[in-house]
Amino acid sequence: METRDKDQVVNYYNRERRLERASADARFMADHYGAKRPGIIRSLTATRSLRYLFFTVGFIIIALSVVSYAMGSRDRGTVAGISLSAKAMWFDGYVYITVKRAAPRFGARKSSGEPGLPVDIRAGDGLTYATVVLLPGEDETRMRFTAEVKPARVAIVAGVTKDGTEATVDLVARVE
Repeated sequence: METRDKDQVVNYYNRERRLERASADARFMADHYGAKRPGIIRSLTATRSLRYLFFTVGFIIIALSVVSYAMGSRDRGTVAGISLSAKAMWFDGYVYITVKRAAPRFGARKSSGEPGLPVDIRAGDGLTYATVVLLPGEDETRMRFTAEVKPARVAIVAGVTKDGTEATVDLVARVE
């Protein structure tokens, strides 16, 4: 290396010329360990068996996501901007249901929706049902109806009437 001016550096190193005069081991190391490494996807799909394994794992992840979404609980919903959640339990011949105004899943802000609108709630197991109104300002309401045997699930229909138009949401809660 030689410097003529303060800002100019002249470099006399030539990699190709050095590798021509190097030993076979040095050329092998430069070819194999100096090369750019393949990316993660190219590494995971380099051979036929790795490709098969990669796509099998991808298919299983997608299938499990679809099944969990399809079989997931439907005990939460939103009607007219009001988030609701429902829980149910059976005890001594009665099904007890609790419907709450729920905070949004993502974010700390409380869901208010339309503060001046009452929510009409009807819940039942197909044979009997109960009706109640969740008034503005209330965070939860509870109801019960008779059931001789414990139902697996109960259906809850929550509706809001605004400007002559009714909006409803159907919730399904598993009975514990």
